[in-house]
Amino acid sequence: MLHAMKILIFFILSCLPVLGADSGIQVVSTAKTNAETGSITTMDVYTLNGQTNLVRRTTTKAGIVKVRVHEFYHAGQRVGSFFVMQDSSGLTTQPDIPYFVNFDFDASKNVKEAAISTKDGMVLDVFACTNGVFSPVK
Repeated sequence: MLHAMKILIFFILSCLPVLGADSGIQVVSTAKTNAETGSITTMDVYTLNGQTNLVRRTTTKAGIVKVRVHEFYHAGQRVGSFFVMQDSSGLTTQPDIPYFVNFDFDASKNVKEAAISTKDGMVLDVFACTNGVFSPVK
């Protein structure tokens, strides 16, 4: 009985690092095809430390991006969104939350990065942008 107890304790202790191992950025991607419109929508959900911090939805038709929407999250709350269509782009922010999202653009008006900050300016999350696609920075 004592030997079995030692084995059980060893097993439990050896699994503890796995419980805390979700400290990196993870991404889960799904794709759906709409036969009526001939479009494909992909959704990429990024998590950091076990919490969603970016959701990206991209709709393409014949290999051309029609719509791309990035939704930025912190502490389980959507903070804002950035969307791009063929001829326009825009952003929205969520009211009445303790965070805000800001965007940095280059001289050609291309977005370079986004950051989620507290109302007093502490940066919490950063997202790099390459060719119009945001990705979380660890």
